[in-house]
Amino acid sequence: MLEFLGVTLFILLAAMAPGADFAMVMRNSMLYSRRSACLTALGVGASMLVHTSYSLLGLAVLISQSVALFTAVKYAGAAYLCWLGWQSLRSGGGAACSASVDSRPDISPWRAFRQGFFCNLLNPKAPLFFIAFYSVVVPAAAPLGVRALYGLECAFVVGGWFVLLAVLATHAPVKQGLGRAQRWISRALGGAMLYFGIRLALAQR
Repeated sequence: MLEFLGVTLFILLAAMAPGADFAMVMRNSMLYSRRSACLTALGVGASMLVHTSYSLLGLAVLISQSVALFTAVKYAGAAYLCWLGWQSLRSGGGAACSASVDSRPDISPWRAFRQGFFCNLLNPKAPLFFIAFYSVVVPAAAPLGVRALYGLECAFVVGGWFVLLAVLATHAPVKQGLGRAQRWISRALGGAMLYFGIRLALAQR
């Protein structure tokens, strides 16, 4: 039980650390509906299942040690974050900003899910996280089934945290309060994603 609680706390603290996933979920909570924000959050959680799968197969070590693979994922993720950050900066000003938040056209469910999914999936630091997760946090001697269950827990906790964040951020009084500063918040979130994209592009293994 103590081991389970320790692993859960580690995952939750890692999920709560400010990063590109946080900026993405907050961006879609600001710009779109609660459904879209929650689907973005679920996309982040679903991508953890992919990270878990290749980590259990030993591919996380391969990605972390291969210059070509690490660089390819790094630049794909950086480009994706910079593109979304630029979109957020553009949507944060002009006529779109002066319109009511509720009147803004929503995005499709698949697009909302995809944005969260690829935001997390294209982070080359994720394999490094799972190497540490499966070598330090989860006992190395744990059976494969137990390690897989901890991976599922990781996806559940991360997805659950971001769904909770999306629900809170789209709560009517909160969203109305944020809406008064929508121009600046959208720009700040867009700038944050650009920052994370540039920092990712410059990251070393």
